[in-house]
Amino acid sequence: MAVNSGFESGTKIVSPKGIKVQKRKVRATNIANETGSLSNNPSQLLNHASHLKNAHMNEIKKRKRDFFKRINYHHTLTVAILPVLAFIYLIEFQVPLIPMNTKTFTFACIYFNFTLLAFTSGYHKCFAHNAFRTKYRFLHLYFLIFGSSLGLGSVRLWAALHRAHHQYTDDTERDPFSIKRGLLWAHWGWLIRKPKIVRFYEEFVEQEFPKTIQARNIVNEVNNPHAEDIEFEEAETVRSEYNNTIQYLILLQEKYYHLFFYLTTFIIPILVTVYFCQDTWINGLLYPGILRMLLCQQCQLSTESICHFRKIQVTIPSQPFNDKNSSLNCNNPLISLLTYGQSQQNYHHEFPHDYRESSSYFAFDPTKWFLWTLSKIGWIEELCQTPENLVMQLKIQQQQEIINRLKSQLNWGTPISKLPLIKPSEFNQIISSPQHDDRIYIVIQNIIHDVTPFADQHPGGIPLLKASRGKDATKAFYGGVYGHLTAAVNLLATMRIGVLDQGNDEEVWRRVVREEGEVNENDSRRENKLLYRTAEAA
Repeated sequence: MAVNSGFESGTKIVSPKGIKVQKRKVRATNIANETGSLSNNPSQLLNHASHLKNAHMNEIKKRKRDFFKRINYHHTLTVAILPVLAFIYLIEFQVPLIPMNTKTFTFACIYFNFTLLAFTSGYHKCFAHNAFRTKYRFLHLYFLIFGSSLGLGSVRLWAALHRAHHQYTDDTERDPFSIKRGLLWAHWGWLIRKPKIVRFYEEFVEQEFPKTIQARNIVNEVNNPHAEDIEFEEAETVRSEYNNTIQYLILLQEKYYHLFFYLTTFIIPILVTVYFCQDTWINGLLYPGILRMLLCQQCQLSTESICHFRKIQVTIPSQPFNDKNSSLNCNNPLISLLTYGQSQQNYHHEFPHDYRESSSYFAFDPTKWFLWTLSKIGWIEELCQTPENLVMQLKIQQQQEIINRLKSQLNWGTPISKLPLIKPSEFNQIISSPQHDDRIYIVIQNIIHDVTPFADQHPGGIPLLKASRGKDATKAFYGGVYGHLTAAVNLLATMRIGVLDQGNDEEVWRRVVREEGEVNENDSRRENKLLYRTAEAA
């Protein structure tokens, strides 16, 4: 009665279902009232429609603003606009792709290698991976100034993004040129369109190359320091000064990057072409300038796109060191030439500090040859080279992982340590039982096998198997009649059903250790109180 009176008086029902129904009724009533009021008042209906339209237009304007904010205009100019204008000029005025002036062609080829080596050796190996140390500052200036001519950004930004690529390979958000976002994104898209998580990349760049130079003060011990400590502290001081110098030059290059870009891409090519090659300034801007820049870009960008894209059919991809990411060793001479010897990306991702792109002596790698030459003439030192033993270890580990993966997909039979123990008397009862009269059980090395499914395929025929039914056929299997090889042993292992417990399990345990290794003391058989003695006791 209390509940009924409460319901009639309009009080809230405590039941959750009642609350939901009540809210829906109120919401439906409000909507109906709003619709009715709008229909009765045309001015309110117009105002509501205008409000919706304005909200929609504001959303479109916001998307447009976000779209234009995320465009990297400098990279758009260097990788898209300038190359397109150059090709339009070639087509419109029917200018050949290769310069007619021999001196201009020679200079363009030399300048191509000169600037690309500055990028691959400086931007990539020196600043991004610390693969070596330079002894002279003019080498740093060469890397920083002429590496800018590729138009791929400052060292601070590019090297930090490259480190992020190595640390977060294939992460669609944190890998700046993740191949999972498509081939075009990995090649061009990441340059033209800024990332969404700007804050993450800003913090990452600041972490890798901070803008504030902090000197590391080495405090010497006062009370009779050891000679080794003094030598260590001196080495740390030298390294700290070297790192501070590098950091200062990187920040300086970031400040004047655009000046260096225009100097090395436009001014120097035009001046050399006009005054040394006796050619026109437009040819200097076109061939050693823009087209050379475009070709250098493709050599560098292909390493992050083609060498991470397995579906492309122009190469023979392999992953001899790690197959958990998209990095590939592209075993194709054309791809090696296209990437300027940087096609062995699977090797590079595992050994990024190695100054080489491959441990092979015969691999095409101009950067390796260049750095090796600089080390021989004493201009650089501490060339990082991965020991051959470590390379071979990782290759073997990857091969073993592939083998284990394939092995897990095959039927190797029940492990011996997990087979039930069957006493001879119990086995004799099974053999004499009418229920098992049609089964062929044989014993080989104290392991009971049910070979009935294989009986029709046995080369020796069914009578030979039936003659060994319930008996020990070890001698017959291992050479008494026919010397079975490894394939037959593997097939026999898939037919195991139990272990004949005769009290002499030493040979069985040797097989267990050989096939499975040491059996865990917490094995299920111990739980069932049917576990053998330990291998040491056997």
